[in-house]
Amino acid sequence: MLLSMWTSILVELKPVDAIRALADLGWPALEFSTEHLVNVEQADDPEAAANEVREVVEELGLFMSQAHLLLGGNVAAADDEVRERDLATFERHIDLCARMGVEVGVIHPGGDRPATLEEERAERARRIEGFSRLAGFAAERGFALAVENMCDRERAARGALGQRTYGSTIPELHELIDAVGAPNMGICLDVGHGNVQGLDMAESIRQCGRRLIATHIQDNDGTRDQHLAPPRGTIDWKAGIGALRDLDYEGIFNLEVPGERGLPPELMLPRIAAIHATTTWLLKCEEEGNP
Repeated sequence: MLLSMWTSILVELKPVDAIRALADLGWPALEFSTEHLVNVEQADDPEAAANEVREVVEELGLFMSQAHLLLGGNVAAADDEVRERDLATFERHIDLCARMGVEVGVIHPGGDRPATLEEERAERARRIEGFSRLAGFAAERGFALAVENMCDRERAARGALGQRTYGSTIPELHELIDAVGAPNMGICLDVGHGNVQGLDMAESIRQCGRRLIATHIQDNDGTRDQHLAPPRGTIDWKAGIGALRDLDYEGIFNLEVPGERGLPPELMLPRIAAIHATTTWLLKCEEEGNP
């Protein structure tokens, strides 16, 4: 289980510059962020830009197994034009990720706020149809999709499911994957989202089981999605890391911590180095059985 950082901790840098900077700070693995994926997509020659990323990752001996596909993309949007646009962008991102040597794409379960049971059923059908299309497209490229758990952050929003965000529990993700029936679909567990949702990290990992193929590691105080580095919040990291080891999880322990950004440039690199040291200590303590 390799320690990893998502590249948008240095979002202001070009993709290859961010990769080199993180390698210099000792990170052995990376998640390629949506923002940097869009940078590649919008390059004058996207294929050449993707090839350059792959070459730099290989040159530095890094492991970059996962990327975050279009952030905000909606597989199940009620608007046909929006849904088709987003599905086409997801396919483009999958293509570029495969070219970069990435194996897993993190993707949100999508959806709007259905107001009636009829709308909720229609949304469910669109979601299954959309993921079936993307899973088939990804399979042709040897690529897997990791559906990320959400959390019910918009407490004032009401709809057919009450104050709910689809995909905020692990059983919902299993139901979606079962309905699609694609072997190249799994789960990305965002442990911070789970904490906001009131889910125990260790139990969530056990519920994911062998379908856990990606992680978003972050911390918060349980009230909102703060995306802090561990152990700055209330998550039980000892139990959670122990559950990952019990599962023999072979993916990356990937930090997604935009809550740590915002420092002046001259302070950001030392902060990232400190996060690396703290998280390395955290993993080592659990391995050695220390409190």
